[in-house]
Amino acid sequence: MTATEPLLTVAIPTFNSAHFLPDAIRSIMRQGLDDFEILIVDNASEDNTEEVVRAFENPHIRYIRNPSNLGSSENGNRCLANSRGRYIKLFCADDVLLDGVLRKQLNILETRPEVALVTCNYLATDSNLNIEGDVRLAFPGAQPGRRVINFCLSRMTNCVGGPSNIMIRRAAAAGVASDGTYRLLSDLKFNLQILEHGAYVNIDEPGYLYRRHPLSDYATNCPPEIHVPEYLRLVGEFNWWNPLNCALASVLGGTEGRRVVREHWRQACAPGRLASSLEASADLVYKRLLRFFNERKVVPA
Repeated sequence: MTATEPLLTVAIPTFNSAHFLPDAIRSIMRQGLDDFEILIVDNASEDNTEEVVRAFENPHIRYIRNPSNLGSSENGNRCLANSRGRYIKLFCADDVLLDGVLRKQLNILETRPEVALVTCNYLATDSNLNIEGDVRLAFPGAQPGRRVINFCLSRMTNCVGGPSNIMIRRAAAAGVASDGTYRLLSDLKFNLQILEHGAYVNIDEPGYLYRRHPLSDYATNCPPEIHVPEYLRLVGEFNWWNPLNCALASVLGGTEGRRVVREHWRQACAPGRLASSLEASADLVYKRLLRFFNERKVVPA
C-alpha cells in the first residue's frame, strides 16, 4: 500500500458502534487484499470506539475522531473527503462483508473504465447475524447509469442499495456529497449522482450481511410517513420531465403525489421557467451529442 493512494479505501463512518466494529473490521481483513486502507471516522462516539480500533494495531487502519457529532450524512462526507483510494467503499459499522466480495467489485472497476458504481445483493440478518433472508436488487449485471436512475425514480424504489452494497470510482464522486436534508434517501440520492457519471454493475450475488437491529439509523430515523414525500422530492430534483416518472409519482404517491406533480407543472410552465427549462434541455442534448461523437472519434458534418 502506498502512503498517498492505495487501490481501495474501505471507509467506516461510526457512532457508538464499538460492539459491532470488530466484526466489520475482521471481515475486511479476511478479503485477502494488500493495497488498501480502512478509514474509520468516529462521529464523537460516547463509547470505547477508539479503544477498540487502537487494539487492532494494524497499519492498514487509519482512525479519525470528530471533535463533535456532525450528523450521519456529514460524517459520511468526511469519509469521502479523507479517503485516499482510487476506489471507495463506504461500509456501515454494523455490517459484515462476505469473503471475496471486494476482489470481485474491484475487478470490475479495474477492467471496465466506463463503470462508476458496482453493487451487490445482501443477506438480511437479525442483530446476532442469524440469516433471515436473501435480498436481490432489481438489476443484475451491467446497465447504463441513466436507466437505473430512471427505474429508481419511476418505481419510487432503491435498486442500487446502501453504502455497504456499493463500491465507487473516486473520480466519479468528485463534487458529490451526501445530502443531510434527506433522512431516508440520502444514500439513494448519492448513488444516483454517481450514476450520472458512469455505468452500473451488480455482481448479482450476496456481498455482505446486513444486520437489522433496533438502534440502526433506519429504525430510529426513518418513519414510514417520510417515505413518499422524500421520493417525490427526489423525482423533482432529478427528472420531472420524464412523463413516466410523473405518472407513477402521481399513482404511487396518492393524493400527495398528485398535488406535488400538479404544483411542479404549474411552476414549470410559467413563461420564464419554461423558457429556462427548454434552454437547459437543449444545452444538455448538445453536450450529450458532443460526448457521443468525441467518444467515438466521429466529427459531425
